[in-house]
Amino acid sequence: MPRLQLPGGLLIVLLAGSGCTAGRAHAPRHESTSDSYEARLERARLSLRGPEHEATRSDLEALAHEVEAQLKKSPRDARLHAVLARTAFLLHQEEKALAEAERSLALEPNQAEPHFIKAFILGSGDAVEAALADARRATELDARQARYWQLLGTLYLQLDKPTEAREAIDKTLALEPDNAQALFVLGLLHMEQGKPDEALAAYEQARKSEPEFAMAHYNAGQLHQLRGDAAAALERFQKAAELEPQDWRTRAKLVQLHQALGHKEQRDAEREALLLLRQAGKVDKDYFIREQFSEAGRNVMVVENFELEGDWARRYEFQVYAPDQERPSFVISLGSYSFATTFAREKDPNGPRLFHLDGYHPDNAHDTYGFFQGEPSYDETREMVLSVLRGELKPMSSTKPGKP
Repeated sequence: MPRLQLPGGLLIVLLAGSGCTAGRAHAPRHESTSDSYEARLERARLSLRGPEHEATRSDLEALAHEVEAQLKKSPRDARLHAVLARTAFLLHQEEKALAEAERSLALEPNQAEPHFIKAFILGSGDAVEAALADARRATELDARQARYWQLLGTLYLQLDKPTEAREAIDKTLALEPDNAQALFVLGLLHMEQGKPDEALAAYEQARKSEPEFAMAHYNAGQLHQLRGDAAAALERFQKAAELEPQDWRTRAKLVQLHQALGHKEQRDAEREALLLLRQAGKVDKDYFIREQFSEAGRNVMVVENFELEGDWARRYEFQVYAPDQERPSFVISLGSYSFATTFAREKDPNGPRLFHLDGYHPDNAHDTYGFFQGEPSYDETREMVLSVLRGELKPMSSTKPGKP
C-alpha cells in the first residue's frame, strides 16, 4: 500500500485551514463589554481572512494586552492562559501560543482548546506523533468542533494511518459538510484506495467550497488531465496559477495543457513565465515535464532540461513507454554533445552549436536520426520524433552493443 506521508508544506496548509473561512460572513468587529473572551476570539477567527483582517489583528493585539494585564492579577487562572494561548495562536505567534497552552493545561488539564493548539503547533513542525495525543484529547473533551476532527484526521494521514484518518474526516464532514480541507484529505484517501472518480468529486467540492484553496484546484486539474479532459484541467490549473503565481509546477502543467489543446502562443507564454521563475530561483528542479501524449499505441513523456550542461547535454528527452510499463522502452533525445560540436567547429570555428536526434534502447543500442546546425525548435523536434515512432524516419546510423 503506498504511503500517504505528506510534504511538510502541504501538511501546514491543511492544518492551517488555508482559505477555510474565506467567503463566510464575518461578524461586526465591535462588541459590548459583556461579550466573553471566547466570543470575541471566535469572531476574530472567522474574520481574519476577510476584508477586515488588519483591523481584526489590531483587535487581537489589544485583547492580548488586556488578558496579560488580567494575568498579572491572577497568574494561576487557567482560563486566562487559554485565552492568551488562542490569541497568540490566531496572531501566528506559535512559541507564545504553545507556552501559554502548556501553562493553561498544567493548571487545568481538561480544556479542549489548549490541547488543540498544542497539537496544531507540534503537528506543523516535526512532532506529529506527539501532536496526536493532544489532538485525540481535544476531540474527547469537545466532539462538536469540526476543526478538532480535521486536525486529527490530517495527523493520522501524515502518520500513514488511512483508516483512522478516514474516521476522523468523516466526523469532520458530518459537522461541516463543506469543510474544504477535510474534503481535500478525503480526496487523498480516495486516491490511495484507487478511486480517482471519488477523489475528483471530493477535490471539486473542496474547490467550490473554498475558491481560494489552490491545492484543491491543482489536484482536480491533475485528475481531469489524467481523464483526458484537457479543457477542464486547463481551467483548474489557471485558477491555481492565479492563486499561487510563484508555483512553477502549475506553470509546467499549463505548458502541457496548452500544448494538448493546440494553443501554441499561450504554451510559449507559460513556458517563458516558467523560465522567469527559474531565473528568480523559484524552481527546485533542472527540468520539467513539457508534454505527455500517446502515439502508435505507446505513451510518451517529454522532459525538457532548462540548461544544456555537461559533455552529454540533452535539451529534450522523449521517453516512450509501452502500455502498463513503468520504465521507458525507448528514449529519443535532442542533444548537443561536446565532442560533436568540437568536431564541427574544427571546420567552422564560428559555426553554431551542433545538435543531433538520437534514439536509445534498453540494450544500449543507439540510433542517430540526424544532425542540425543550431537548435531545432520544440515543434520541429516533436515532428521528427513522431516520424520515428510511426516508422517514417529511419536512422542514418546505428550502433549495437558489442558491435562496431
